[in-house]
Amino acid sequence: MAVFCVSSEVFEQFPDYLVIVLVADRVENRRHIEQARTLLAESARLAWERWRAIDPKALPEIDVWRRAFRRLGWSASTYQSSVEALVRRTLKGNPPPSINPAVDLANAASLRFLVPIGAHDLATAPNGLTVRASLPGDRFLPLGDGAPEEPEVGEIVYVHDHDVRTRRWVWRQSRTGLVTPDSRTILFPIDAFQGVTAAAAVAAADWLSEQLQSLLGATVQRGLVEVNQPVFDSALGDAIS
Repeated sequence: MAVFCVSSEVFEQFPDYLVIVLVADRVENRRHIEQARTLLAESARLAWERWRAIDPKALPEIDVWRRAFRRLGWSASTYQSSVEALVRRTLKGNPPPSINPAVDLANAASLRFLVPIGAHDLATAPNGLTVRASLPGDRFLPLGDGAPEEPEVGEIVYVHDHDVRTRRWVWRQSRTGLVTPDSRTILFPIDAFQGVTAAAAVAAADWLSEQLQSLLGATVQRGLVEVNQPVFDSALGDAIS
């Protein structure tokens, strides 16, 4: 089945957008908890050492998202990409907490390579995920017990049918589809732009794939979604065991 796709309307606005897709199957997400925590802490330490004297918005990997958000009419300060939020909290001495090994590894890779990386339990998305403009009737459930939200029509979202999993592209993830210790099949989308963060996304995918296999015993399928290849089909992806 098509696990992940990006709509043509998104590519019309951002033809240089791309996503490296990792699908990890048979994940054992209760293994090597301390090792995953250690890698997350190490990534936070590296981020502090590299960028503690820099305003994060001066980093090209973060600025590219701020510019994209401004093009869409979103305040780049109010709505920060997930990678900018991770870096900012880390530089303020409040690095991301340990959640579970798969999520910790995704956050560690995001901090190391400065690219947004999501983590979605595919058991909750049998039809896969799509990046598209939001439609009337789309619904988003914020983290915690917040009331359902209806995104603005036309907002770029990650969605399963009409269930929005990430609002404002790579800003805020829903409580639906969160990865738990019992998650076995997980989608990790790594968002990037040609010429700015594409190489970093490849490096992040390499690193994250290695950790998922060695620490969590996963089999990983990998694909590239871009303007000339808008769909990733897990049946055709490259399997790495």
